[in-house]
Amino acid sequence: MTVASYGLLNVKTFVIPSRVLSGTLPFLQRMGKQGLEGFAIWGGKLVTETKFEFQSVFIPKQKSLKTESGLLVVVEGDALFHVNREAYELDLILGAQVHTHPTSAYHSDTDDHFPLVTLKGALSLVVPNFARNAPDDIDNWAWYRLKEYGSWVPLSDEQLVVTE
Repeated sequence: MTVASYGLLNVKTFVIPSRVLSGTLPFLQRMGKQGLEGFAIWGGKLVTETKFEFQSVFIPKQKSLKTESGLLVVVEGDALFHVNREAYELDLILGAQVHTHPTSAYHSDTDDHFPLVTLKGALSLVVPNFARNAPDDIDNWAWYRLKEYGSWVPLSDEQLVVTE
């Protein structure tokens, strides 16, 4: 079984080291203080067929906007190319996207249909309240997994996320 064939669908345990959280949350909190959402991408490696460990945080160049319809983050193609190239050079798999919402954590239609990470089985985390209380409120984060393009499902109880 290879990542190219199955993505991360066989992974049952995702490990998030504290250094990955500490490389992500200050950025999200800074954006939140401005009333804006922010996006980060996590790269990592398969430890076994069923265990994936995140190792690095990528903050792509992004435009965070306030619109009449709500908040929006735009990441242009060149910025995504840069992140993909950097992950490739580090031999990492882009396995998660993380962003904030101003209030509760949920996956919006925009989140479903315009993801930055598109590998089947990858995670999408939504941190509530602009990450003001993160990581202490990790139990209130929304955790989703990409089943197929456009179809994100809540992480099941059998799938384990471990922070170290």
